[in-house]
Amino acid sequence: MTQRRRLALLAVPFALVGLTLPSPAAPAAVPPAEAITLQPGAAPPQPTAKRLKLRVLLDDSYPPYTFRTPTGELQGILPDLWALWSKRTGIAVELVGGEWGDVQRRFNAGEGDVLDTAFHTAERDRLYLFSAPYAKIEVPIIFDSSLSGIRDAASLRGFTVGVKDGDACIEFLGKQGIDSLKRYPSYEAMIAAAARSEIRVACIDRPPATYYLLRMGVENRFRASPPLYSGEFHWVVRQSDEDLRDMVTAGFYRISARERQHITEHWLGEPLLLSRLDEKIWQRIGLALLMATLIGGLLLVWVATLRRQVAAKTRDLTSALANLSANEFRFRTLFDSINDAIFLHDIETGRVQLTNRRAHDLFGYEQTQALTLADISAGPPPFDSETALHWIRETANGPQMLEWLARHRDGRTFWIEVDLRRVVLDDTGPQVLAVLRDITERKESEEKLTRTIDALTRSNTDLERFAYAASHDLREPLTTLVRYAQLLERRFGERDPQIGDLVGIIVTAAKQMMRLVEGLLEFSQVDAAGRGFTLVEANRALTVALGYLDIAIQESGATVTASPLPMVGADEIQLIQLFQNLIGNAIKYRDINRPLQIKISAQHDGDFWDFTIADNGIGIESAYLDQIFVIFKRLHSHGTIPGVGIGLALCKRIVERHGGQLWAESTPGIGTKFHFTLPAP
Repeated sequence: MTQRRRLALLAVPFALVGLTLPSPAAPAAVPPAEAITLQPGAAPPQPTAKRLKLRVLLDDSYPPYTFRTPTGELQGILPDLWALWSKRTGIAVELVGGEWGDVQRRFNAGEGDVLDTAFHTAERDRLYLFSAPYAKIEVPIIFDSSLSGIRDAASLRGFTVGVKDGDACIEFLGKQGIDSLKRYPSYEAMIAAAARSEIRVACIDRPPATYYLLRMGVENRFRASPPLYSGEFHWVVRQSDEDLRDMVTAGFYRISARERQHITEHWLGEPLLLSRLDEKIWQRIGLALLMATLIGGLLLVWVATLRRQVAAKTRDLTSALANLSANEFRFRTLFDSINDAIFLHDIETGRVQLTNRRAHDLFGYEQTQALTLADISAGPPPFDSETALHWIRETANGPQMLEWLARHRDGRTFWIEVDLRRVVLDDTGPQVLAVLRDITERKESEEKLTRTIDALTRSNTDLERFAYAASHDLREPLTTLVRYAQLLERRFGERDPQIGDLVGIIVTAAKQMMRLVEGLLEFSQVDAAGRGFTLVEANRALTVALGYLDIAIQESGATVTASPLPMVGADEIQLIQLFQNLIGNAIKYRDINRPLQIKISAQHDGDFWDFTIADNGIGIESAYLDQIFVIFKRLHSHGTIPGVGIGLALCKRIVERHGGQLWAESTPGIGTKFHFTLPAP
């Protein structure tokens, strides 16, 4: 069967498929013979010059107007028309076909005289002189039959649209804001890509769409939208070639309407037996048959579509049910694996709607037994079911966290922590999610800790009272002992030197004992009630402490320097004691072989002030740095360096009362740095 007969016979069955395209015999897709007439009745223009040869460039994949044979020769309506034009004018015509984008570029580069198969656009109007239109072409969107809603350019948003390189459709879609395009060199390449599902929508002229879809056997897979626009075929010359335009136009005036009609029918065919019967009768019969066939085809397509849709919906429903079942299994597995008990309550009645396995285990019930608020409440207020319902409803004001005395199935009570919050899991409205955790062991530990703290507090208070009473009651007999020992020394010391030495030992021991008692009394009163913290100028506290140590500083020859110190929240009296004891300690443990240097500074460290008192004294071995803060612990004998071993312990207790820390860094023979921190206000 010849190519032109194939074109004619494809027209009827194409009307039966999802593409609602008219047959090639319809006026919108196939121009009648007079559609090619150029301004009938007007006088043809007279060419001013005659050429020996004309080179015409055109799209070679636009059936039935122009396409190639299997051997590569150009054929179709336009090659026959140009051949007849050449015969009438005596001017040789060389037809050069190619992919549309390529032939446009070649024409613009001056490789041809005439460019045929061109739509009129504003951009091309600036470049070319257009002939009168000789065919009207509808341009729809071809789309996969699985899609819906493709009606116009706006419905293309979100899709990648196939277009032919250089096509007028590119400019049209660009003006509509559609720029996600995939270009192809020809309509044949575009339809082949659609058949491979490489694209699902394409902007393509109706005649070549009809031909290539049928030829590739994929017409049932695609549908067509209403026309986006209608274009008209022209041949064009360059803007400067007015003489050439007139010459070509004059040549087409030499071709009659009957000759053009003959060429058209040659490629599109004619109705069977039309020459033997009355044309109008057969037109009516053909129209009736076409309508019946179309309706039947549409019904078949509709039934097939319904079957596909039902089958697809059935598959989707089956898949959804399977997924739902799998998801429900996964949810229940995860839900029951959670270590906390979970309840889902109705927000108004408190009715338990959902529980996990841990909830039943926690209260001692079987998995199949339904739980109620009464089952999990201890009974008497404030741990009864009515109070539980109150807390459920209180979630209207926000999440609730409480500790609850619950009852086990066997009657024993235990403590749980309850986290209540509103959730929306479906369209039935909000519910209350309760997460329960057994905290019985924690509550028992807290009660034990509270009892221990109370016992320690009482013991500490008793010890402080004892220390105060003991030190206070010891002062009087020690004072008496010192006074009478000194009296004995005055009376008998001159008579018997030995008695004087013994009395001196007694007095020295008594005074040491007195200092111990005073230090113990001072140590016991560090945490005395009634003295709070205020904003204290550390510089002022240091000045007072240095005043108390003035004589010792002068006798030791010490040099004390201090950088500006900050304001701190402290007990001012104890801060003075702290500076006095630490600076006094540096004086006491100075190196007699070099002048004593004491430097006092402070720097901000996060939420604290870090104070440093550095000296160049004898230093402390690292093994003893922790022991020096133990009460009554001394590293030197009283005969070597006087003291009772309370000063640094007192400093540590003062610092800890203020919420800080006290520590030392030291290198024997180099010196010592005492650090203490106080909270920044």
